[in-house]
Amino acid sequence: MSSRKELAGVRIDICSLREALHKIEHYLASEGLHAVETVSMKTVVTAGEDEQVRQCLEDMDLVIPSDKEILMELGVTSRKWLDEAREHRFASETLRGVIRAKHSVYLLYETRTQMDTLCEFLENSFGNAPYVCGDAVWEEAGEDAEQIVNEINAVSPHMIFSMLSTPRQEKFLAEHRQMLNARLWFGVGSENTFVNGKKKSVGICKKLLARHKMKRQIQSYESEEKTD
Repeated sequence: MSSRKELAGVRIDICSLREALHKIEHYLASEGLHAVETVSMKTVVTAGEDEQVRQCLEDMDLVIPSDKEILMELGVTSRKWLDEAREHRFASETLRGVIRAKHSVYLLYETRTQMDTLCEFLENSFGNAPYVCGDAVWEEAGEDAEQIVNEINAVSPHMIFSMLSTPRQEKFLAEHRQMLNARLWFGVGSENTFVNGKKKSVGICKKLLARHKMKRQIQSYESEEKTD
């Protein structure tokens, strides 16, 4: 059974991989745009500091942790669930399911390097990519959000797969959600890139720093709650 929890005031959904993937299937079969995001420790910290990011996550249909440390902070002890978060299975299995169902995908990247890495992963994993109906690199689009929205709407994809950084990703969605002609927005952020069927994680030092910042954010939030 799924449940909705909060971590430092940030909404997080706790559910099994199977249940999350079932929700994705439902969203793709439904009218209107549904929004899903996998959130990292960095996202949690940013949402605690930026109300627009926090509200964007609150308005999501599904918010799944992409770092096992988030699950641990929420008291999740299942080794299976922690391993699925560590291996970023939700994102890769969502891609696999969308491609198997022959749904169209629009890819939204932060950088050209990120695009090259993901395209290599897709080609190695799935061969030629007729399911990719368009893409955009944020740094090459001159941060022209309106142009990107127009390109997305011109092809009307089933899914927009976003690898923009926080808070850019959440703010882009918050400001343009009503304009996007797609069934599913799936945001995975820019901290990891797909390599050889898995996601290549950030370095251990960055991971430790992110965990330290998140713990500090949690302590600050709890202190404010007690004061209120």
